[in-house]
Amino acid sequence: MIILLVLAAVVVGAPIAAAILVSLASLREDAKHSLAGRAPGPAAWAARRLLRVQPRGIVLRRAPRLPKPRVSADDEMSSRLTGPYV
Repeated sequence: MIILLVLAAVVVGAPIAAAILVSLASLREDAKHSLAGRAPGPAAWAARRLLRVQPRGIVLRRAPRLPKPRVSADDEMSSRLTGPYV
C-alpha cells in the first residue's frame, strides 16, 4: 500500500515539478535575454533539455557523423562502363 502511495505521489508530482522548473527557467532566460545563446544555469539547461529547445546558432552534437560508404573498384568500374542512363 505504501508503494502505491509513493508511486501515485511521483506520478502526480512529476508534471508539477516539470512545470515549476520550466517556469523558473523561462523567467531567468527572459531576465538575462539568453534564449539565443547558452543556458545561463543548470535549471535553464534542464528546462531546454526537457522541452527539446534548440536555439538558433547552437548546434548540439548528438551522434557522430559517419563518413560516406566507400565504393569498391568493381562498382566504380561498372558505373563507368554502363553510364548514368541504365
